[in-house]
Amino acid sequence: MIRKILLTTLALSAAQLLLCAVQVFALPVPPAVDLPQAEIIRLGERIFRDGILPSGDPMPAFIRGDVEIDSSAFSCSSCHLRAGLGSLEGGVVTPPTNGSKLYKPYRRPPSLDDTHDHAGRYLYAKTIVERPAYNREKLAIAMRFGVDPAGQIFNDVMPRYPLSDRDMSVLTGYLEILSSNFSPGASVSAFRFATIITDDVSAEDRQALLEPLRKFIDQKNQQLATYEDFIKFGYKPTVDMKYAFNRAELDIWELKGPPETWQGQLAAYNSKNPVFAVLSGISNGEWRPIHDFCEAERIPCLYPITDLPVISETDWYTFYFNKGYAQEGEATARYLNHVKMLPVNTPILQIVQETLVGKALASGFNNSWQELQRQPVTTMTLSAQQLQDRGTLAALFKKHKPGVLLLWTDAALVPRLSKLTKLLPATGLIFISSGYMGKKTAAIAETLRSRVYITYPYRLTPFVGSKDGGFDAKVPLLMGAKDFGDRRIISRSTTMLKQATLRGLNLLYDNLYRDHLLDIMSTQMDLIVRDYERFSFGPGQRYASKGCYIIQLGHGSDPPLLPRSEWVIL
Repeated sequence: MIRKILLTTLALSAAQLLLCAVQVFALPVPPAVDLPQAEIIRLGERIFRDGILPSGDPMPAFIRGDVEIDSSAFSCSSCHLRAGLGSLEGGVVTPPTNGSKLYKPYRRPPSLDDTHDHAGRYLYAKTIVERPAYNREKLAIAMRFGVDPAGQIFNDVMPRYPLSDRDMSVLTGYLEILSSNFSPGASVSAFRFATIITDDVSAEDRQALLEPLRKFIDQKNQQLATYEDFIKFGYKPTVDMKYAFNRAELDIWELKGPPETWQGQLAAYNSKNPVFAVLSGISNGEWRPIHDFCEAERIPCLYPITDLPVISETDWYTFYFNKGYAQEGEATARYLNHVKMLPVNTPILQIVQETLVGKALASGFNNSWQELQRQPVTTMTLSAQQLQDRGTLAALFKKHKPGVLLLWTDAALVPRLSKLTKLLPATGLIFISSGYMGKKTAAIAETLRSRVYITYPYRLTPFVGSKDGGFDAKVPLLMGAKDFGDRRIISRSTTMLKQATLRGLNLLYDNLYRDHLLDIMSTQMDLIVRDYERFSFGPGQRYASKGCYIIQLGHGSDPPLLPRSEWVIL
């Protein structure tokens, strides 16, 4: 008898052995935790997104049996994404983990790495093909032991989480709530969007923003009308067609008065007509009040026109073109760090105009310089009046004897560059911002151009656009210094909305959740766009163009732009 049991045991697969062990040693069904729903959401969200338990300790996690890993790097959302609806990466399909999907039978879609046997059946080597529905007990077994309700063992990359009953209850309670109700501003038939315009924006810029946005909304609605005609005449839609066409509406949220009143105005707009996302928007000032509102209300804000975005590694809800002026400062730091002809201890003087723009440039430089573990530079913040005072500047140069001058000022100082250059040593270098100096940059004297370096965060290489009208042909490329300061509102808006945003909306299908839209947009393929050399995406990344050139001016009244660096990746 014993011999028969032994032979039977040896004949079992590894999966069956593990399932037997789980059935013998599995803990009971996790009890419903006695906490308010808001607290379950708060604590469960922290486990799911950050890998941090309610106690504040890191969540225990193991892969390949006994290899302990950092749960913050292998949190649930790092693979299943923030909305819990899964992902596809490296041929591995990560299935949904929200309750409405978990508690139903599941069959995963094919992936690029799937192969077929001689009978034409799919062979899935990396992930489970299908499973029956979970319940709370089976979900706890899956997370602790890596076994699904059918006894199939998870891929080795899926961590095992030996959670206590209470912590498991918090996490499962959160998963049951996650992505369970459509986000405000969305329904199976319509999306409501808004754009935001502050009262410091000119009528010309306002019109340049609204024209392509309204065109985008009209195109969406025209597509819906065409689709309805398609159905009316008896054609059968594909799955993609079924979910790709929705009615769209656009509200204009106009903000007036001081920035400290904007959040109240935004709250009133959103309370009256909640929106699924904010499309673009424009302000000449800091975007922070709007950013903070969208972050607090969890409203996606997609590619606002601002040179003063919020710089954050953790905030989630706003996609920016780049880091604005701060990015130009960052690029300067990285360029100087690799200039071989510059002695290590060369004194650097950073003169900052007392404005938001000047401070953003300096902040970007200082943060990158510190990350590079270089010695702090001397920074002097001056008013516009002080910058025009010869004695003030002469005293600074005499005291600090800079070999490199970072001049984060507006164009008012261009006529004085010649005299400032004479205060530097013969090998001294000057760095300025093309955005801040604007069109006056072209007025820099030819005798100075070999010593003046300019930040330029846009495309320099020839652009080959689509022939199908995908790009706005009315907006020229910036190819000369006379075009510095052109914000190219139309180009940015139409390019992003027609490519990145529309692609994300079309892939939502019936999962109408704001976080899912951002998950999709974060993991899409890189885009080729008119304005930037590279426009790339990644989970959690919120600045799509991550580079900048350092350039100089060539000869002539309309000088060519001469790259002095590669596209500096930040």
